[in-house]
Amino acid sequence: HIFSVMSVEVERVCSYVIISLPKAGEKNVLITSALPYVNNVPHLGNIIGCVLSADVFSRFCRLRGWNTLYICGTDEYGTATETRALEEGLTPQQICDKYHALHADIYRWFNIDFDFFGRTTTPQQTEIAQD
Repeated sequence: HIFSVMSVEVERVCSYVIISLPKAGEKNVLITSALPYVNNVPHLGNIIGCVLSADVFSRFCRLRGWNTLYICGTDEYGTATETRALEEGLTPQQICDKYHALHADIYRWFNIDFDFFGRTTTPQQTEIAQD
């Protein structure tokens, strides 16, 4: 998905470089993909059907010289997360922490190049979503 953005400031997870969009007079692209749930380990179908196409497009945009920001994260709300927590004898927050880390590791292994890989349970995300 491509969106026009008014202003975005994000810290790059890997290199801690601040990326600011947009840059006046230049093409600015914001890319995101469906947020995977944290109730299970992602499988190849999740990667191909979700994050890989957005990653390929972000690489295309960067090769074109466009200011590009590719963001994603885990969706940590829902009954499935609570059910998984009960099954594993953990709290929902512990499940979110465990599976967010697993997702991040797997995407890194596949060299998915997010600029930012966040979480829906952060205080900032909660404030934005409720505003």
